[in-house]
Amino acid sequence: MGSKENILKAALRVFLEKGYDRTTVNDVAKESKFTKGGLYHHFRNKEHLFVETINFLFNEFERWETEIYTKSLSFKEILRIYFLSLGEVINFIKQVAETDKLEEYNFYELLMSAFLRFPELKERHREEHERNSEAFIKIMVDAQKKKIIQDDLDPQTFAFMVNALGEGTMIYHLINEKIDLKEMGEKIFQTVWNSIKI
Repeated sequence: MGSKENILKAALRVFLEKGYDRTTVNDVAKESKFTKGGLYHHFRNKEHLFVETINFLFNEFERWETEIYTKSLSFKEILRIYFLSLGEVINFIKQVAETDKLEEYNFYELLMSAFLRFPELKERHREEHERNSEAFIKIMVDAQKKKIIQDDLDPQTFAFMVNALGEGTMIYHLINEKIDLKEMGEKIFQTVWNSIKI
């Protein structure tokens, strides 16, 4: 692992803990065990460091999704993996940031801050969602042609619904932490699958 990646992981830990406004370059230097000069060798300023940190996190998410979805899986398996992964997102971020300390709320706060401050990050996230949705739709249409699922479902609407169910469940979990996301993901999957299968 290179020094830039070490800095990005440290920056991710600090931004997740303190948020954008309360984080200083000194905080990241201390967490990464680099000098401020060492940080400025890689990043022009705090804004550049933040954008690169969020892009690093997005890259890791894309790598994770690619590992999952490039396998030869059925539509049913993909749907199940998607809903079960709801319980793994925070653990995945902890793994990327190399920390055991992470409040789920902080992740969403960090994302909203990123999207509000840096439109290019919001656009990248939107584009990634669009690519995932298009891939999902292709697999769904194939399942419809093979008479695995109902053919009267609109794939675009269904893809939107699946994404909204996933994102909504994770956000609702912020309000009600008693929800076991893995268990709820399985229940949502079973409900959705039973309503569309032939």
